[in-house]
Amino acid sequence: MADSAVASGEATRERILDAAEELFAHHGFDATPTARVAAQASVPKGLLFYHFARKIDLLTALFAERMPVAVPHDPHEVVVQGDVAASLLELADRLAASHERSRLVRTILWREADTHPEVARCMHTFHDELVELATRVIALADPGNTDPSRHHAAALAWTGTITLALNTARLGGVEHDLPVVAALLAAGLRR
Repeated sequence: MADSAVASGEATRERILDAAEELFAHHGFDATPTARVAAQASVPKGLLFYHFARKIDLLTALFAERMPVAVPHDPHEVVVQGDVAASLLELADRLAASHERSRLVRTILWREADTHPEVARCMHTFHDELVELATRVIALADPGNTDPSRHHAAALAWTGTITLALNTARLGGVEHDLPVVAALLAAGLRR
């Protein structure tokens, strides 16, 4: 009996998060009342507050639980030994695949980062993790170049490029020529 109650509670919580994710992405966090989230989740408003004491807790739970981590895999899985450009492109492909599953959460992240410090912190954490991962990938792909400051600088440039590319793709904008950027960064490391 207790297991079914726990499963029911978890299912209810997931329905609430599903509703919040959809509504926040389409209407914005501030413009979406908790009553609307509860109605869309088909739960009483009191049950929503049982699972999430404050509205902001819904938002932070979405990022904590549904935002893909910047480091979804071991950096060794994307490294093409001796080829920094190919390694960076493989990293971009892996990130694009993991981000496709979180399109609504990313929409919320970009929309709410300016107005909610909790969201801005999430964005900064994601960025820092991605820079660290890209730095490790570059170092593994280019073992002859032992200058960590150059690896880090290239990782910063790559992170900015792929973050922009992912966000632009989300908005239906122009595609970026990632192979050219990756080749430029790789060539810059050889100097």
